[in-house]
Amino acid sequence: MIKKSAGIALRRSPAMKVGASVRRRAAAGLASGRSTLVDSVLMPAAQGSAARVQYAAVLDGHTLNLRALLPAGVPVPGADASSASDADGDVPARAHVLFISGGTRIRAAARLHRERDGQTSVQATVLLGEDIGGVPVTLGRWTLGLELDSGSPAPVRLQLIGDGAPAYGGPTRPLDTCVRTGRRHRLGLTPAGRLRLTIAPAVARAEVLRVNRAFTGTSVLFAVYGPDAARDGAAPPVVELIEQQSRTVLRHTAEPLPADATAWRVTLPLGRLLDASARQTWSLRLVPGPRGGKPLEIGRHGHDLRSPRKVLTPPKFTVRAEDGTFVEVKPQYTRRGALQLVCTPRKSGTP
Repeated sequence: MIKKSAGIALRRSPAMKVGASVRRRAAAGLASGRSTLVDSVLMPAAQGSAARVQYAAVLDGHTLNLRALLPAGVPVPGADASSASDADGDVPARAHVLFISGGTRIRAAARLHRERDGQTSVQATVLLGEDIGGVPVTLGRWTLGLELDSGSPAPVRLQLIGDGAPAYGGPTRPLDTCVRTGRRHRLGLTPAGRLRLTIAPAVARAEVLRVNRAFTGTSVLFAVYGPDAARDGAAPPVVELIEQQSRTVLRHTAEPLPADATAWRVTLPLGRLLDASARQTWSLRLVPGPRGGKPLEIGRHGHDLRSPRKVLTPPKFTVRAEDGTFVEVKPQYTRRGALQLVCTPRKSGTP
């Protein structure tokens, strides 16, 4: 109890706010220094064989968005520089984004665009993953490049240098986990500054679908994603209900939802479980199956929110305890996205 209170006080202290400010300034300084390195060292060293990445991100978990400027002097067939120097529009030429891993090369269509200042940019929106109708990139590291149709038998190949990662200061962030496959996509740089995509396998997670309210308790609908999500006839999952202060642990077996082998419902008779004399905070986690592993916190993890606790605010409801006391139940999410049920006895005897 004392340890937990001290941790909360530390997180809320002015010293931690100063620390967050220092971390933000350090991150901004690192990004600025990285851009200086790319523009003053890596791009000149490439000697016109690299395009400068201006923007690169995987925004919805499985779609790569890319924009890069071509170096001066690269031939762009179909574009007349004398007539297009002041134009702003698409250039009629073929371009592709290259995904390179060992001896494997995968091409994805891109488009060229003549900027108002006469430069040519390449832009691409690429769906990642053959099983969702995209390019067949697999798990592992892929170096990204460009291929231009130069009109000759040999295409022009360019490196992509600079991460171009935008600074996100709002309530959302890029979502790097595909909501359909669970694969994780992260953009980074090779030691030489080239743009690299790392694809990691899905990790198991338990996602809240809905929190149902009732006068005697609640039922939580959740889905399990990742390895062994569809249990193929195995025993139903067991959910542990844990009280944060007393560390009381209660177990409840979930029941399957129809037409979805990964979705389950756990019914929690809070009216019978609650101690109506004190405030209680309950969390839920999934007990590991026969193959072992770590318990899974049931919550909202597959999202693009910086602070799920502030944005995801399920409505409160009232439960009647066995002794006739009314208890207010407030569902909330932690900073890590785990679901909590905060139960507070009402002072009056009316709901």
